[in-house]
Amino acid sequence: MFDFFKRRQNKNSEFDWSVLKKNSIPILILDERWHNVFKNVEKTKEIIEKEEELKELLKEESRLAFEKKEILSRKKSYLDKIIKLTPEVFDNNNEQSKAEMEKCEKEINQINERIKTIEAEIDNMPERIREANLRLLECTINSVYFKMRENQVRVKELEELIENTKKQLASYIEEKEGLNEYDNEVYTYFHDLLGGEELQKLDNRYFNKG
Repeated sequence: MFDFFKRRQNKNSEFDWSVLKKNSIPILILDERWHNVFKNVEKTKEIIEKEEELKELLKEESRLAFEKKEILSRKKSYLDKIIKLTPEVFDNNNEQSKAEMEKCEKEINQINERIKTIEAEIDNMPERIREANLRLLECTINSVYFKMRENQVRVKELEELIENTKKQLASYIEEKEGLNEYDNEVYTYFHDLLGGEELQKLDNRYFNKG
C-alpha cells in the first residue's frame, strides 16, 4: 500500500476534479467502504455538513415518490367517484351530484398540477444527489489525503525506529552470544581442571545451586 501511495505522490500533475463527474460514483453514505475510511479519521465539520445534505436529498427523493403514489391513489378515488356520479348528473340532472362532481374535478386538477411539480422535482433529484455526492467525495478526498500525508511522515519515523531497534537487537544478541560463549569455555576449562564434584561446589557457592 505504501509503495502504491509513494508512486501516486511522484506524479506531478494536478488532480483533475472534473474527472469525478465522468466516473460512476456510488452514493457514499450507502457505501460501507466509505464509512470504513473514517474508522481512524475523524470527520471534519464540512464532511458532516455535506453528509447531512446528501441524506436530506435522499429523504426528499423518497418523500416525493411516496407523495406521488399517495396523490395518484387519491386521484383514482376522485375519478371513481365521478364515474359513479355520472348517471345522476347527466341522466337525472341532480344538482347535489353536480356539485360533488365539480368538487372532484377541482381536486383532480389540483392533483394534476401537484403531480407535474412532483415529477419535475423527481426528475431533478438524480442530478442534485449526484452533485451533493461529488461534493462529499471531494471533501472526503481532501481530508483523508491530508491524514494519509501525516501518516506517511509517521511511517518514515517508525521505519527509522524499527531499523535502529533491529541494530540494537543485533547488538544485544551478539553480546549475549559472546557472554555465553565465554562462560561455556571457562566452565569447560574448570570442569576439566577441577572435576565435576568440585565444580558443583563452586556452582553451589556462586550460583546458589543445590
